[in-house]
Amino acid sequence: MLKLVTFITVIFFGLVSIPCTYAEKSTELYIPVGKSPGLSAKYTATGKIDTVDPSTQTLTMSDASSSYTVKITKRTKIYLDKSKLKMTNTYGTFEDCRKDRMVEVRFEDDVRGRPAEWIKILIDK
Repeated sequence: MLKLVTFITVIFFGLVSIPCTYAEKSTELYIPVGKSPGLSAKYTATGKIDTVDPSTQTLTMSDASSSYTVKITKRTKIYLDKSKLKMTNTYGTFEDCRKDRMVEVRFEDDVRGRPAEWIKILIDK
């Protein structure tokens, strides 16, 4: 009987946690750069774009302590954070990646050096 109760409890909490995972991905568009709860600074890198290379679909960015090369793939979501302009955030493209723009990057599997899962670009002008 105890095994059955334990099994049902595990299944219940497993099913309840699935929508939370998808909710984070579907609402990330609306969260400003550096404000993702539980992610920002822990699993993401925030800094300025130093260079953009359209031929390899990469950019380099740097923060206070490091520099990163970020690979953009077809799976990478690009979000434009227009909150400073008091406008609605939108989806962007690789062409929105420009030198000196502030970005926040989440890498695939939370491993720096892997391709980007998503990039938020701060649009403030």
